[in-house]
Amino acid sequence: MVKRGLSILMFVLMFSTGYAQRVKLDSIRWINKDLGHLFFYKGQVNFNFVGYDKFKSHYAIVKDTLIMTDIYTSSADNFKVKHTTDFKFLIRNFTASHLYIKAIDSNAVKLAGNLTYEFTNFKNSYDKNIQFSEIRFLSSTCHGDCPQLEITVLANGDYHLRGGEYADPYKGEFAGKLSAAQLDTLNYWLKHSELKKMYNWEQGNQVADAPNYYFEIDFENSKKKLSITTNEPPMNITDLVEFMVSSYKKVSLAAVK
Repeated sequence: MVKRGLSILMFVLMFSTGYAQRVKLDSIRWINKDLGHLFFYKGQVNFNFVGYDKFKSHYAIVKDTLIMTDIYTSSADNFKVKHTTDFKFLIRNFTASHLYIKAIDSNAVKLAGNLTYEFTNFKNSYDKNIQFSEIRFLSSTCHGDCPQLEITVLANGDYHLRGGEYADPYKGEFAGKLSAAQLDTLNYWLKHSELKKMYNWEQGNQVADAPNYYFEIDFENSKKKLSITTNEPPMNITDLVEFMVSSYKKVSLAAVK
């Protein structure tokens, strides 16, 4: 009876530990020194190990192992049967701020190689010394209704828009000014975007049917201009891109005559 009680207690403790790890991992964005990322959300995982953004439809933590799983159908059986393929990673260390993992089976090695990856919690990425003097942002159309935008923002919040296709009702030239709160938000995303690591960044692949984005940023305390071109923004600048793409809808604009 005592042995049975101990067994039940051990099961509860192991389940509680596994569940706690799942809660800590889920909804956290992790980033590494090469701007690769992991993002666990609602049972799925998005990741970038070697320059390509991918995702797996399920993940689980079993003791010290992270298991990513593909769940898919195949034409070989007329898409009637669900197949699963696992990709296993050893969790070498895991805290609220750091996550170390290493591929431990052949499937995982194909995704990530034999390296041990150190990821840090993205919420801790912040460079208070980033100060911009001017940002020029371009967004192209896509096969859908992506707006064609050319936006220039100065450090004092002065805002200039040249809107093209799908930018109605702001088709043409317009000017306005970011509010203090909007300017604070822009500065926050700039400081939170690992911009110093973006000078040598190159997109690993081209995405079909996606708008192209272009940034040209001048900094107050540096003569080195930053230029970024991408149609698949890395995780560290997705919030900055979203701010710029939606900004023209939130600024009071007047037509330039």
